[in-house]
Amino acid sequence: MYKLNTPASPLAMLAGAALLALASGCTPMTAGQMAEAGYNVARTTLGASPSSVGADERQKRLQTILNGIEIGQPVQPIIDSMGEPPKEKSGNTSGFTCYEFSGVYSATDAAVIVANEGKVAFYGNSRCNAEMQAANFRADGKYATAAGQ
Repeated sequence: MYKLNTPASPLAMLAGAALLALASGCTPMTAGQMAEAGYNVARTTLGASPSSVGADERQKRLQTILNGIEIGQPVQPIIDSMGEPPKEKSGNTSGFTCYEFSGVYSATDAAVIVANEGKVAFYGNSRCNAEMQAANFRADGKYATAAGQ
């Protein structure tokens, strides 16, 4: 084993230990500040609140309409009350129609209303390409009961 005999060695070891204690004591605070800064940047960059309450008037208006929907009610008055055409409208051979409104829950989260025979079968945070998948209309699928299977 190597033995240190110089007077600077204990001083260097003490300084190193103090630096290590100081650095490890600051790390959680620094990490928390960095995480908060990253969150703030993401929040302002996306332009949306992390909650489901929209950041702008359009989002609030559309969310209010969606919150008032009940399964089984006529879909056309709801679509008319949205005040804008859906970004996407698609249908299938089972008689379902999906209406997608972009940027409702956040800058990237869309809302859909899925209707069957003119009545609301589903609504919420989703995309038409997810809701209109064939698996949702099979005997054990999400819309099997509404499709009469």
